[in-house]
Amino acid sequence: MRVLVTGAAGFIGQHVSQLLNERGHSVLALDFRIPLIPLIWWDKVFKVDITEPIPAIPDLDAVIHLAAMANPRDCDAHPDQAFNANVNGTHQVLKMALESGAKKFIFSSSAHVYDIPPKYLPTDEMANLRLNNVYTTTKILGEELCRLYWSNYGLSYTTLRLFNVYGGGQAKGYFVPDKIDEAQRGGIDLRGSNVTKDWIYIDDVADAFVKAVSSPFVGALNIGTGIETNLGTVAGIIADAYKVELATFPVSVPTRMCADIRCAQTVLGWSPKVSLEEGLERTIKAYSDQKRPVLQKS
Repeated sequence: MRVLVTGAAGFIGQHVSQLLNERGHSVLALDFRIPLIPLIWWDKVFKVDITEPIPAIPDLDAVIHLAAMANPRDCDAHPDQAFNANVNGTHQVLKMALESGAKKFIFSSSAHVYDIPPKYLPTDEMANLRLNNVYTTTKILGEELCRLYWSNYGLSYTTLRLFNVYGGGQAKGYFVPDKIDEAQRGGIDLRGSNVTKDWIYIDDVADAFVKAVSSPFVGALNIGTGIETNLGTVAGIIADAYKVELATFPVSVPTRMCADIRCAQTVLGWSPKVSLEEGLERTIKAYSDQKRPVLQKS
């Protein structure tokens, strides 16, 4: 299949591109930040701003839409930019996919759409959604655009609601790389050590996206592990790896997150394979070696 990946130069996009290539797909990359030396997984590159109309791409089979303003704090600080990138941008990519004759559209959403904390745990796809900040609002609107293109034009889609993704190459501003950075500087201070998340390693996330490309399923799927782990446990593994002190400060009312992943297991034949301990070991090695998991053309 010829699969276009938007946001292909990003953290998740690089891993998805690599896995698509390894499984025999032709990978087309669309990103405003294309590096001077294209990554080896890309057969063709489009340096495009998704907030502007995008020309049709001939013989396109599927689109994986990852390009977005992804940090919730940045979205709250710059709401106009967030709505332009995440809502208008999704509309422009959907329009291009339809005009290109694509048969499948994969949309990257977030577990934040259930609110933090959600109404119940583990949280399944039938849980109520909540427009609780700029980021989640843009993601819910993006999901609705996908649904409208399906009902109005027949463009099949699958939305993947990602829980707490981590791995080598993730930018600062997220919990795991920030705590690794603290550990490298000599110690970790952690407020909210009893807050819980559902941590999912990047390789398992990429596997879900690649499986979704060939799936006839229409609708939303949770991508997590189904395991609830507190921040203190994650920070403790990082602190032990660097042999530094960890100071923890629990909060009186911690938030909790945990995915019900049975639907994804059933319809995609997908399950997470990398444990938290193994995933953090790989991530710490990637940062300590100052490497990124995707090679470039020489």
